[in-house]
Amino acid sequence: MSLIGDLNSFSFADILQVLHTDKKSGVLIVEWDDMTVAYYIKEGEVVLARPVDKVFRVYADRDFAVLLTKLRLQDRALAETIKKFFLSRLDKRNGRFSFTQGFIKYPHDVPVFFSSEQLIMEAARHLTLEETERKISDELLIFEKMPDYEEKILKAKLTDKERKVLNLIDGRNTVKDIVEKSGLDKLTVYRTLYGLLSIGAIKRKKKPMKRRASISLDLLAKLIEKIKKL
Repeated sequence: MSLIGDLNSFSFADILQVLHTDKKSGVLIVEWDDMTVAYYIKEGEVVLARPVDKVFRVYADRDFAVLLTKLRLQDRALAETIKKFFLSRLDKRNGRFSFTQGFIKYPHDVPVFFSSEQLIMEAARHLTLEETERKISDELLIFEKMPDYEEKILKAKLTDKERKVLNLIDGRNTVKDIVEKSGLDKLTVYRTLYGLLSIGAIKRKKKPMKRRASISLDLLAKLIEKIKKL
């Protein structure tokens, strides 16, 4: 799998959504002007973030357990790396990213301190209105909850405002209705909807197909008879 792009056009929320949905394992490299960071992904979950001076050095360490020993990192320290090198950089848009799949050997028991659902929602909270409108393109859109939404939002750790938005998603309220009924600003609602879509907790409700009026057999016979007489 090749995933390459620019954070200006493809946000962290989108990148993590793809990796999480497909349960990909590998390394995501993001190159900013001031820093290059390697994000280690195991089955769609971010388990480590670390700055690197040269990208090629990432590919020299293929055994994750050996890498942790080399870096002198204990399990709890993995969470701190994600806070420092992921959560603190969500407002930066000038980065180029690339994902390389499958060359890292991960132990089966690598701890996950921040679920993908939680990181995706956090990334969505930093989106601009223009970015959210890539998915929330129409205020008359209607969303409905997925059957397993409760499991996903439990992992996502929603804020009170986000839960207010979630409670108004009922398959009838439009995006415009949710903004008005929630009393929240448009950007907060759009960010929340974007995040919930990205973690698979909600989906767009399909508009019912309008059935075309069918022509009766009697009328069809009369039309055929008139045509014959022409």
